[in-house]
Amino acid sequence: MPLNVTAATTPEQMQHVMALRRRVFIDEQGFREAVETEDPNDDKPTTIHFVGQDSETGEYVAVARCLLDEPNRKAKFGRVAVLSECRGKNFGAQLMNAIEEHVQDRVDWFVLSSQYGRKGFYEKCGYQCTSDEIYLEEGAKHCYMVKAAKPASTD
Repeated sequence: MPLNVTAATTPEQMQHVMALRRRVFIDEQGFREAVETEDPNDDKPTTIHFVGQDSETGEYVAVARCLLDEPNRKAKFGRVAVLSECRGKNFGAQLMNAIEEHVQDRVDWFVLSSQYGRKGFYEKCGYQCTSDEIYLEEGAKHCYMVKAAKPASTD
């Protein structure tokens, strides 16, 4: 089942982005509302928001954010979420592939801070923990992960 992923550029798309983040991070996972509604990174010109639509139903079901750091050739992904009722349909992997493709020519590294319980998902997407360090963010265990934006040359 394909997921259509686009950069959210219209007010309507941004409403879907914020509604999805609210449902997953606040309603489902219990994070504080201010974490989702008052993040200064959301409005930076180097931030790209993505939204994914189920191609069969037209429903918005997935979301992610990219903090683009072109001077340091890094893209930091975060706020990656798929609605609970849509998990297990490969939407998460499709979302990650799409956002990586969108910025891969502008960066050397993809980085993210994963909730520790979601680490296995990101490992399946090719990410590796940068260390054994586990830290708390909003009371949830997290770890830093990284992936090369371009495969290593085999020449």
